[in-house]
Parts: sequence; C-alpha cells; structure tokens
Amino acid sequence: MFDMRRLLPTLLLALVLSSCAAPGLIQNSAMKRGFNVMQHASMSWEHPYARQSLMDMRSTGANAVVLIGFLKQSRPDSVDVSRSSAVRDSELKRAIAYAHELGLYTILKPQMLVPGSWAGEIDPGSEDGWKQWFDAYSREIVRYARFAAAEHVDALVLGTELVHASKHVNWPALIRQVRQVYPYPGKITYAAHNVDGLKAFPYWNLLDTVSLTFYPSLGVTGQRDEMQQYVDRAVTELQQATGSLNKPLWVLEFGMPSAKGASARPWEWRDLHNARVDMTVQKEAIDIWLRALDKPWVDGAFIWVWYSDAKSGTLNDADYTPQNKPAEAIIRRYWR
Repeated sequence: MFDMRRLLPTLLLALVLSSCAAPGLIQNSAMKRGFNVMQHASMSWEHPYARQSLMDMRSTGANAVVLIGFLKQSRPDSVDVSRSSAVRDSELKRAIAYAHELGLYTILKPQMLVPGSWAGEIDPGSEDGWKQWFDAYSREIVRYARFAAAEHVDALVLGTELVHASKHVNWPALIRQVRQVYPYPGKITYAAHNVDGLKAFPYWNLLDTVSLTFYPSLGVTGQRDEMQQYVDRAVTELQQATGSLNKPLWVLEFGMPSAKGASARPWEWRDLHNARVDMTVQKEAIDIWLRALDKPWVDGAFIWVWYSDAKSGTLNDADYTPQNKPAEAIIRRYWR
C-alpha cells in the first residue's frame, strides 16, 4: 500500500515554493522583456565567452534584447557626428547572431557619445547648425538601418534622448530614408527622454511604437514605500500620455544603480565610481518597476544595463547592471 506520509515533505516543499513564487509571476507574458546590452571594455562581442553573457541574460526570463551601437560628436554644440569605434560593425554583427541563436527579439539602438555630456544636451545653437548636424546624423542612422536590414534585426531606434532635436530637425525625412533601406516587417521607433520628451515628440504617427527612457526620481529616502508611490505616479502619468496614441509602448530603458542615494536621481551616472554601494535600493526599485510595468498596455520593458562580460557587476559594484547582484535574482523570479 502506498504511504502518503513519504510524499508529505515533498508536497509541503512544493507548496511553500509555489506560494513564494506566485506573487512574482509575470502577468503580461506576451510582453517583450529584456535588457539594454552593451559591449564591455573587457569583453568584445567577438570573444567566444561573450555569448555566455547573453545566455545568462536569457536565463533571467528575458525574451528580447536591445543592442547598443554608438555615434559620437566632440561637443554638445558641434556638428561633427560620426561613427564611434566603441563597438565595431563586426562586433555588433556577432552579438546579433548570438541573440538570434538564443531566440531573442532584437532591437538595435544607436546612442550618441558626447565627452563630458550626454545626448540631451546636444544643441548646435542655430537653424543652420541643426541642419548640418541632422544631415550628418541622418547619414549615420541610414547606415545603421542598412546594417539592421542586412542582419535581420527586428527593430531599429532612430534616436535616443535627443531632447532639443524634436522641434529643430526634419524627422519625417529621416523616417522616409530609413524605410527605403529597412523595410517592413522591421519596426522603427524613437526613444524619447522621459514622459515630457514623449509628449514633445510630434511624429509618433509615423513610427511603429511609442518609446521612451524612463528615469523619474523615486524620492530621497530609498525606502520601498516611498519609491512605490513615485513609481505609481510616474506610471499613471505615462499611461495618460500614451493612451490616445494607439501605438504599442516600449519602455526602452529603466533601472537603478546599486548606489547609496540613487533613488533621488536614478539618471545620474557620472559619479558612480565614487558612490557607496547599496544593493537594497537597486533590488527594491527593480522589483517595484517590474510589477508596475507588467501591464497589458506595455508591449516592451528593458532594464539598463547588461554587459558582454558575464563577470560584470558583483557586490562591490555601484553601477546600473544587476548582473551578479541581488537584483538579478529578483528579475529571474519575476520574469521566469
């Protein structure tokens, strides 16, 4: 006769595990979810070990990846836009191939590098300057579009956080040029800077998705209750801003450094090398964001950042990456 008592310990363990996991199960399972993935200085995408990093990323439950390429200019007011050597085409090509092998939805996101500054401060200062800047920028983006088409990338981001460009340049002309070399089913989008940037960008009707980078302040204490209130308010504002656009919504960047005080200014990256490490603020913030963005009206959500070196992160690191940190376990529990 079968003795039920032998099975009781196993049943009890399964019950405990299921009760712990239940709150963490993703509801919008069709949502594209993953990370912005960037080549680390210590690990080229052409190194065989870089594939392990993408495998680790996929094991979190990610089903998509945003691959970062770079353009550069010398100053915020200059017009000398050119390709950065930070990631070569051959390296990006290898990363895309790895992602395809792993069955990941691929998004290519070129970003501007400006020494001592960032894309949101780019401003040539005159209409003629803007024309020169956008001509150079458009040439580089069209080149990326050809590359994306050749490598069968699923989606291309035409720009990221170009705060001052939305009202000064001819985005429809660039969109037409890109469509000529990067046809459907490839999707094109633009990554606005926070909700204000999303509201200010007037050409969503010409794009396939509405997208933004999302780094609102989450309060000064770093306590979960306060961060929850700030996130709830920000997500409500986002829903109100996008509800009438009738396009899929991608939150192309969100995240939190594992740094003391980071909740007040989660966008601030400049002094992280001097910051005190705080794993709790990152872990709690990521957990709150994962739950808050798990909505039917959010088609994609992507954490900043995951590196090509699988050994990145660790408990001594104040950077944004959740790799090898408590936040990674939170993501794994939620997405899987």
